[in-house]
Amino acid sequence: MIKHKLGLLSEYIVAFYYMLHLFMPIKHRYKVHVGEIDLIMKRLDQLVFIEVKARKRGIEENIITLKQQQRITRASELFLAQHLEYKHCNIRFDLVVVAPYSLPKIIKNAW
Repeated sequence: MIKHKLGLLSEYIVAFYYMLHLFMPIKHRYKVHVGEIDLIMKRLDQLVFIEVKARKRGIEENIITLKQQQRITRASELFLAQHLEYKHCNIRFDLVVVAPYSLPKIIKNAW
């Protein structure tokens, strides 16, 4: 239960951080049968699919597996197929690591 709340809090922190950089939230916890996307944000013609990881020590090696990347990618493809208004947007996949007492670490175009 505590991990779930920490993950949810981390997602809100990241959403707020992106909004400070003029991104508009599109979806939070987008779940479909092929996978889940923590956050979908948009600024101008850039659509960003964001995976948020809450960690005690920050960035670790292999923080996201190839299988997780594939699930997020499949979920993003389904999102785009269902929301044609975003078909002309540039797509990016970010990985954001939230650790205590520091700003979120954003890895743009993580895969």
